[in-house]
Amino acid sequence: MADQKIRQLRAQLSLSGAAGIVLTNVDNVRYSTGFASVMDGWHLIEPIAAVLIPTESHLPVSLFLPEASLVSLVVSERAGHSVTFDQLRTYDMLNFCATARAYDAHLSLPEDLIADVEIISQRVAGECAVDIVSAIGACLADQQVDSSLMLFDDLRVANHLQSRSGQPWADGLDVMLATRAIKTADELATLRESGRVADRIMGHTVACLSEGCRWTEVEKSVARFMIDQDVDPLPGSPMLFGGSYDLVFRPDLFRTPYDQPLTLGQLAILETQGRYKDYWIDINRTAHIGAASDAYRDQYNTVLDIYETLVRRLKPGANTAEISSVDDIPATSRLSAPEKLLVVAHSVGYVPLESPVPFPGTGLHAATEGFEIKENMVISIDCLYFGSQLGPSHMENVFIVTADGAESLYHYPLALIEVL
Repeated sequence: MADQKIRQLRAQLSLSGAAGIVLTNVDNVRYSTGFASVMDGWHLIEPIAAVLIPTESHLPVSLFLPEASLVSLVVSERAGHSVTFDQLRTYDMLNFCATARAYDAHLSLPEDLIADVEIISQRVAGECAVDIVSAIGACLADQQVDSSLMLFDDLRVANHLQSRSGQPWADGLDVMLATRAIKTADELATLRESGRVADRIMGHTVACLSEGCRWTEVEKSVARFMIDQDVDPLPGSPMLFGGSYDLVFRPDLFRTPYDQPLTLGQLAILETQGRYKDYWIDINRTAHIGAASDAYRDQYNTVLDIYETLVRRLKPGANTAEISSVDDIPATSRLSAPEKLLVVAHSVGYVPLESPVPFPGTGLHAATEGFEIKENMVISIDCLYFGSQLGPSHMENVFIVTADGAESLYHYPLALIEVL
């Protein structure tokens, strides 16, 4: 999988005119090489690993790790998680490496493990550097690109190298997002798998709902179910809750604390998120505790009609701003406050907002200007109406963009869920 991603990234680098890119962001390192560290979960301020991907394919892809972490490559390979690189560069992390290098007469490692570590060690180039920035600088000099324009996803690393050696640099974020937005065949297979998992999670979530149940108990049950399905729940809670249109529900609605028993007539916005095999699950349905009124059903079905029109627009060559426009959809006129209908079309991948929009990509221009849809992008269409005293109506699916249109990742019905 990583080989194909590197080819795509090199194609983007060729368009940029840069000699290569240095990646230290955890997701970018994992995306481009497959390498993941147990320390990723520590959310450290400084990078633990890095990768240098030159634009020219004859130059090696270099992976930078603490010297003491080389054995993790063997462990990863044995677990079936291959890591793609051409050469290794090492550095000293705190005093871990010095301790690891110390001879221990009482330590007896299996011969096959020693042999595998030796094979890995033969791919190490250069000396062990004093820190990760020094290791990157030495590699750039060895490849004779230390005076060429390089892209970086961490501007602190870029600034340090510029101050040390005069390295020319530019921000590599836009190149990375443009690359990550187009999914490889392997990524699409994983995302389809994640869709089947998301359907099971939504089914479990709905089964947890009943009059009198507490929302926190629903959250806990969903989180446990996610973990059983090999999904990492969204930190803090796998669920984003919205109640009726009052102090419990606001336009910024998510993360509203709610620990009261659900009552008849209440709405639950089942925005369910987590990470499956590195890829984001982002599914949403609306549930009504008890039978809904005819007026609310009409409102919900109107929003659903609008949603289905939006989905039909999702095809290569379309623009997300045009897809999200509802002014020309006749059903919109049936809403009491159509200006309160929020539609967002965004790319999904390692993160829920992975759209190829120039930084800052979460500003208003991302919605008003949008970006061009291309084949093999994975796009969420998120539709939320909160302009009625009847309560909100919210739905979201994620789609693979094919040459013929939109292929939904999720198949749990979009119809209003009435918990009877």
